[in-house]
Amino acid sequence: MRLRAVAMAKILIVEDEVNSAQALELYLSDRGHRVRGAADAGEAIAAARELEPDLLLTDVLLVGDRDGLAVARELRAADPDLPVVVMSGLPEHEVRERASGIELFAICPKPLRLREIGATVEAALSRRTA
Repeated sequence: MRLRAVAMAKILIVEDEVNSAQALELYLSDRGHRVRGAADAGEAIAAARELEPDLLLTDVLLVGDRDGLAVARELRAADPDLPVVVMSGLPEHEVRERASGIELFAICPKPLRLREIGATVEAALSRRTA
């Protein structure tokens, strides 16, 4: 049995690509986290009110009129210490430009690597609880 460094956390995943969202939800829930998924910004904001997440894992580009960074800005306004991990197929410098004013814990490039995202999530949660 693998010992976990971080206790169960509440993670909000914002991803509009169904296969990626399902893979992330399964991977992180299998590691003992309570996971809630959302496919767009409006759904994510509503889910965050209910879940009160310990970490936001969001794609940058989403369907609809708001992106994942808009979600991050709104959630960080309510919880300035909320770790934000973004996923994107965009070049890192473009993500950083778009994320101006948001402290990002990490940018995970697409295509996604579940183990890498899992390690990043655990590191972000460890820093939050330290």
